[in-house]
Amino acid sequence: MNLEERVASLEKEVQRLRAIDGIRDTVARYSWAVDTENWAEMGAICTEDVVIDRRWRGEYYQGKQAVLDFLKRHRQQVRFSNRMSNLNERITVDVNTAKASSYALVMYTYNNESYVGWGNYEWELRYENDMWRITKLTNRINVMTTLSRGWGMDTDRVLTLPHLQNKG
Repeated sequence: MNLEERVASLEKEVQRLRAIDGIRDTVARYSWAVDTENWAEMGAICTEDVVIDRRWRGEYYQGKQAVLDFLKRHRQQVRFSNRMSNLNERITVDVNTAKASSYALVMYTYNNESYVGWGNYEWELRYENDMWRITKLTNRINVMTTLSRGWGMDTDRVLTLPHLQNKG
């Protein structure tokens, strides 16, 4: 490999690493925006045609306004502490589009009861206007339980929070 080819290869690798760093930043901004109810931030990191796919729960939202409305409603229903983390992400980049997968860990408190849950996120992103933006987010909660109940059960692994039981 001559010098020109080596430089081109290094530039391509730097571009890939910058993309991965930008995608991680967007995913972190998503978690912060949900936790702090910063809807302007959420709008900034989503494309106009963004989709949230929660079909496991019968929910599918398409378009930035529909997604923001869903997230606002969701946070109104869960008016207590909420902390979301995305862990162990895997990211693949193809020029101006990317896919990422991560584990999700969510902790809630409600009426002095501690809840913990986890599942998976599948992200699709597009590089647009000098930043990585979310085009599609699919999530699945595998376990949502109380600390007192534990998480060793084989069935009924996703509890509905008491105040949401009659709201679907």
